[in-house]
Amino acid sequence: KAGTWVAARRGEGKLAQECRARLTARQLERVDALPYREVVVYSADAALDALEAEVERQQQQDPSWRIFSDHVMKTPWNGAWKAGIWVQSRRGEGKQAQQLRARLTARQLERVDALPYSGVLLSPDAALDALEAEVERQRQQDPNWSIPSGHEMKTGWDEAWKAGTWVHKRRGEGIQVQMWRSRLTARQLERVDALPCGEVMRLSSRVPSRVLT
Repeated sequence: KAGTWVAARRGEGKLAQECRARLTARQLERVDALPYREVVVYSADAALDALEAEVERQQQQDPSWRIFSDHVMKTPWNGAWKAGIWVQSRRGEGKQAQQLRARLTARQLERVDALPYSGVLLSPDAALDALEAEVERQRQQDPNWSIPSGHEMKTGWDEAWKAGTWVHKRRGEGIQVQMWRSRLTARQLERVDALPCGEVMRLSSRVPSRVLT
């Protein structure tokens, strides 16, 4: 356990100082010259606290935001913690996932499973393929159908994907809309703009005539 040996001789703690006191000046120089990176141990509860706070923060800007497998975030133990990998490795039926889940309490498992996790990062082309297929399917029944902002649909990555939200936050002139649009190619922008996008609220045909006059 080479890492443990080095860790016991680096730092400011009492144990480290006792071990260092047994070394010569030259040995101390050699210990301190080793390229050593201290690994900070964090608990499952600390990880879940950070993840839940991140979800709350992100969903204030985008209510449909979900954790993808490549999500990285800043935490007290790591400036670029691979949060998505942490969640991914504890979700699913695989052997590794089951081993890691076995180390969690029942409450921790509930918290892990409650996280809005989407797995593999959703590409714009995959989203657009699904949306165009949905439009074609819906228009077979209603030729005037357009995608309402609250529209949800079943896809390969989500049983109730918020398709309407995905479209609406990429249409318009707002700052956040322009941010999302800047991440798309020219061809993807053409496809987004070609989607029949409905209004947030649509006037019902059953509204009394006095309202319409």
